[in-house]
Amino acid sequence: MHPMLSVIQALEAEVRQTTQSLLSQLIQKLQSNIELPECLRIIGYLRHIYSESELRLQFLRCREAWLDGILVDMDQRNVYGYLKEMVNRRRGHLINAVNQYRALFSDDKSESEENYDSGLLFSWAMHQIISQLKTVRIVLPKITEGGSLSNILEQCMYCAVGLGLVGLDFRGLLPSLFEGAVLNLFSMNMSTAVEDFQIVLDSNRWVPLPSVGFPANSATEESQEDVTPPSYLMEHPPLAVFVNGVSAAMNELRPCAPVSLKHMLAQEFGRGLQPVSDSLLRYNANKMLRANESNFSHSVGHLLSLFWSLLPGGAALITDLKSLSDGVSLLLAVSPARELPNPVEHLEEKHASLV
Repeated sequence: MHPMLSVIQALEAEVRQTTQSLLSQLIQKLQSNIELPECLRIIGYLRHIYSESELRLQFLRCREAWLDGILVDMDQRNVYGYLKEMVNRRRGHLINAVNQYRALFSDDKSESEENYDSGLLFSWAMHQIISQLKTVRIVLPKITEGGSLSNILEQCMYCAVGLGLVGLDFRGLLPSLFEGAVLNLFSMNMSTAVEDFQIVLDSNRWVPLPSVGFPANSATEESQEDVTPPSYLMEHPPLAVFVNGVSAAMNELRPCAPVSLKHMLAQEFGRGLQPVSDSLLRYNANKMLRANESNFSHSVGHLLSLFWSLLPGGAALITDLKSLSDGVSLLLAVSPARELPNPVEHLEEKHASLV
């Protein structure tokens, strides 16, 4: 009969409201930058409300909300800075969350953590790692510098090693992400080099320049190990622009050049040479380049040397590409230039000299 009294009902409603308010405050506290002692105190209160499995899930939800909150507030205008800071924050807070979870719910003496919590912690942590890798995959194409790619890779590796201390090493998931980014960056830079070459070629007049400062035998005396652009390219602006563009693409590739990509990079390199050779063939058909005006084989030789210095064996891959057999071969046939460097023979000569 007493529960039907309005006073009792009002008191019950007020107690329920107060309890809900206190519970909300405790949950909000778990969603903040909280240390382990405070976690222990709050979890002690919540044990009177939730079951053990519900409490574990609630704790992980709160830590995820806290982590998402600090990531949302980050400035994403600077892509490079955003990626580095995002990876660094996830590493620190994820390690803290895992350590706190294990300290709070370590009363179960089961040998395997996945057995007593049904893999809850592992699943939650993997969800966080996959979320981070998805963000990296989306943002990486916006990185336009090879050095920045290399630094982000180092940051991700450092993050994976740190998480490895709590059993969450994900270094094996990184190569596929960064290989795609490196290939896209090189392909984009090669396309830019070809476009710049075409623009200069369309507006260029091939006027013979005096040979002062450019000895005729300079091309033959240059060492195959020298990757400095040959000086005679200054006489031919379109080729100079193309060589500079490809050199820039390879310089961006140098800080982060996966050996596993050398075949695909060689194909991209060949696809860049093909339209240049085709354009020069069309130009030659219309205006008939003189013997001293093409120098295309010199340029190709220099670029192959660059690729050889960047990825051992890379130049040999390029010279074997069938896509180069038409335009490039014809240009090499009409150019009175030196032979292309043979990386394999060059390696054997160096090895013999060392022996």
